Amino acid sequence: MEILEQLLKEVGGKILWRTEVFGQVVGTQDIDEVLGIWYPSHQAFLNLMTAPSSAKNMKLRDEAVAKADLHRCEDYTQS
Repeated sequence: MEILEQLLKEVGGKILWRTEVFGQVVGTQDIDEVLGIWYPSHQAFLNLMTAPSSAKNMKLRDEAVAKADLHRCEDYTQS
């Protein structure tokens, strides 16, 4: 997580929340953890691949993560 946090700092992003997954009501996805990450812009997200820590982060991710899904969402605001 240290390299991911450094990478996010380089593009202006941050982890909003992180939690373990203990199962789901429907489906058979083998998910261990979910992260909510905020980026200041779509361009900041795109800049992940060229940021200084990108190569090291992707190498570690490939070694540790079997499957990752990314979902682009609107900003979360509480009402």
